[in-house]
Amino acid sequence: MGKMGSEMLIYVLLLMAGVLASGQSSPVKIWPMPASVSYGHTHLYLTNDFGFSSNYGSEILKDAFDRMLALIKLDHVIDANFSAFNSSSLLQGLHIIISSPNGQLQYGVDESYKLIVPSPEKPAYAHLEAKTVYGALQGLQTFSQLCYFSVTSRVLQIDMSPWTIIDQPRFSYRGLLIDTSRHYLPVPVIKKVIDSMSYAKLNVMHWHIVDTQSFPLEIPSYPKLWDGAYSPSERYTVADAADIVSYAQKEE
Repeated sequence: MGKMGSEMLIYVLLLMAGVLASGQSSPVKIWPMPASVSYGHTHLYLTNDFGFSSNYGSEILKDAFDRMLALIKLDHVIDANFSAFNSSSLLQGLHIIISSPNGQLQYGVDESYKLIVPSPEKPAYAHLEAKTVYGALQGLQTFSQLCYFSVTSRVLQIDMSPWTIIDQPRFSYRGLLIDTSRHYLPVPVIKKVIDSMSYAKLNVMHWHIVDTQSFPLEIPSYPKLWDGAYSPSERYTVADAADIVSYAQKEE
């Protein structure tokens, strides 16, 4: 490396050191960071029968809420003595308002939302409003990141309330690629990848299934093609592929 290169490297390292030294860790632990966030200094606790209500009847929304609740519980047993808590600190549920009845999933769909925890009008509830059900799904992911299981109080807890979060994706296309033509992934593993994408609010999975290295996908009209798989056990049937597509649509 020449003198100019060395000087440039030193400059970059000093710049990075200055940024790290001056930067302060944010108390907001939401990923990705929302467009607008305000928070307070009190604690809230989710009741054992925490549920949701909505003006929008949809299996997509119900399934998403159930997944969110399972995610934040992490199979912990909620056995807190709720009578010992101040009633004003208990959250009984989440009220979801969706303004558009159109549930069609397409590129560029409005994914904006506003999340208020707790609701000023009904302090026993959190309030989530969105233009579409897909914006509500993003809001549910954000809500899940506010919650954690407290091993001390043995209850699902939210710190730093009240929260007001207004957000929408910065980019319409937020994708991840998996390449099973070069590295076979079992169907359950692919589903876990899809789960993890929803946690980070990614919305497009590019599945590179076949290439010159291997051809693990069943094509009924050309039944010998998948003989090019790494092995007979490293293949995807048509039903496998349809199952993964259906699973991804439910997660979104």
